[in-house]
Amino acid sequence: MRRMTIAITALLMVLTACSSATESTTTISRGGSGFGSGKVGVGTSVHLVKGALTSFQACDDFLRHVKAEAIERVGPYGLDWFYGSPWAFNTRAVTLDEAFAAPEAAGEGDSNLASGYSQTNNQETGVDEPDVVKTDGKRIITLTNNTLFVVDVTDDGPQLAGSMALSPDHSVRDLFLNGDTVILMGSSWGLVTPLREGAVSPDVVGEADATEFGVVAPDQYFGGSPIVTLTEVDISDEPKIVRSLQLDGSYLNSRLIDGVARIVSTSGPTGFVWDYPEGSGLRAERDAIAANKKIIERSTIENWVPYFVLSDAGGNVISEGAAVPCNRAHYPEEFAGFNMLSVVTIDLDSGLDIIDSTGVLATGETVYSSTDSMYVATNGWFDSAVFDSNFLESDDVTDGLRTQIHQFDISGKFTDYVATGSVPGYLINQFAMSEHNGDLRVASTTSPNWWGQGRDRQESMVSVLRPDDGELELIGQVDGLGKDEQIYSVRFLGDVAYLVTFRQVDPLFTIDLSDPSEPVARGELKIPGYSAYLHPISDSLILGIGQDATNEGRVEGSQISLFDVSDLDNPKRLDQLTMASGSSSTAEYDHRAFMAWGSTVVLPLTEYNYRDGDSKFFTGAVAVDVGATSLTKIGRIAHPDASDWDYGWNSAIVRSLVIGDSLYTISNRGILESDLSTLRDLAWIDLTER
Repeated sequence: MRRMTIAITALLMVLTACSSATESTTTISRGGSGFGSGKVGVGTSVHLVKGALTSFQACDDFLRHVKAEAIERVGPYGLDWFYGSPWAFNTRAVTLDEAFAAPEAAGEGDSNLASGYSQTNNQETGVDEPDVVKTDGKRIITLTNNTLFVVDVTDDGPQLAGSMALSPDHSVRDLFLNGDTVILMGSSWGLVTPLREGAVSPDVVGEADATEFGVVAPDQYFGGSPIVTLTEVDISDEPKIVRSLQLDGSYLNSRLIDGVARIVSTSGPTGFVWDYPEGSGLRAERDAIAANKKIIERSTIENWVPYFVLSDAGGNVISEGAAVPCNRAHYPEEFAGFNMLSVVTIDLDSGLDIIDSTGVLATGETVYSSTDSMYVATNGWFDSAVFDSNFLESDDVTDGLRTQIHQFDISGKFTDYVATGSVPGYLINQFAMSEHNGDLRVASTTSPNWWGQGRDRQESMVSVLRPDDGELELIGQVDGLGKDEQIYSVRFLGDVAYLVTFRQVDPLFTIDLSDPSEPVARGELKIPGYSAYLHPISDSLILGIGQDATNEGRVEGSQISLFDVSDLDNPKRLDQLTMASGSSSTAEYDHRAFMAWGSTVVLPLTEYNYRDGDSKFFTGAVAVDVGATSLTKIGRIAHPDASDWDYGWNSAIVRSLVIGDSLYTISNRGILESDLSTLRDLAWIDLTER
């Protein structure tokens, strides 16, 4: 509570702090850090990773670097402002697809049909994304009600094959399926662990000086820091835990390619107990700063790099140590905080053994991966010094904000840092990035939609970056897209980008990227509403999932649109289906909720309408047939209590998949098997009674 109060107080102090009335102009030169120039408000310091990162040669180098930076920045309350520093401004959740596409459009559609069952709606062919539901065509594995369920679908009707309750202390977000092995991934908070060997402790500074240097006694424990938790589960019979892997930090995202998983996390320094001012006044703060500098001077490598512990099912430690070796860590030319962005590589055929890891002294948010490269982007980070008295009204703050992007080579079993660069503004989600022929294409908007004062200055752009000697160099860009609007969806397919912006109407832009050095905006279609997710049907057809809206921009309800993009200069909407007023779909912000099979698409749907005194509620899914020129509603799927205001929320369908001739929909209530062609209910398995 004391730390929270201090943090809030510090934030208020910074927000209300006054600064010089003069202005300064910062020029951002083209190169690994970007291009052009931007006017930055007084006291602002936009932190860009300039040029290639530098690798630490040994732990001594690492320690010298972080200690020097920390001693310069430590305050009377420690380094709280710099753990996640600089400050982050997020746009929409990422937080952050080819199952239906024709081979020439995306390449995965036919492989799903040939296998006889659908898979996770992945952005890229050959790159599996984590999800809460997976199938191998014989079993459905789902995370529901904090329980892992394994459902056999080989006989008549789904049958529960096994279940395992998960720890309430862990928030399990994702899973991968690899043969008979399930990997659960997530984070936990408040885990209390003993002070590990090598941290700043009484053994280091001496018993007499332990209190002076802010160190806990041997029988005390640290707690409250985030822990990445991976759990290996054998589902060959009744699910059982085999091993668990824990790492300092927060889980961001992951990808699985040919049985090799990359786990992306971000972590801050650990093991520090700072000295706070005893009372008020300048002297008390100066004494606390002096004490905190001594704490930093006595710190060891274990305080700065994430730690891992690999344990068996009984909790016995198999191995432990630094998750990122010092000589596999990198740092930018310009200070970017003490967080470490880590990419940990695990070969799932060998369980949870870490076979490689690499890290960057920076933070990360949005993860995108091709089969050869992984990119981690950080949305608009800048120093807390931007919070001057005119911060929220400053035109210059949003003008100078950029997104940093780090590229890693994942073409083999090892993960190697390649290059760093940046683009102006913000990325909406992982679909804002796409690699093609070795180039990275990025769609961004200059300021976030919620910025208020800066909203009228929004515009979007598509930039093309190419790695060159450690830098992601800008080689081409088209800007000025969607003036005064925010990107709501983007999809890169081959040499074309499709971009939707919105404020009152929905412009669908077509961008020709056939010459990456000179991208060209070819066409623009303005229609009411917007598409929040774009799905390729073929080279000439794109499906849009979003919201209908009035001409004034007021959203009306879920909308599915079919676009003809055969002529890039003249995109057309061929047909649309608009659901009831007040409806929405989770597929608008989570592409994994969207399922396509042949000409059938299925997406979750929730309707809640209070208008005209007529209260209506429904939650379930809708199935639509996609034709060459039209959309036809097949019907709706509902689980028990789908129309009940009080109990229906547990019936919200989160995923759908196809196995053979059956459509399976999954909610917190259970799994419903339906006939794929008629949607007739075939079997129901209730998961709430297990």
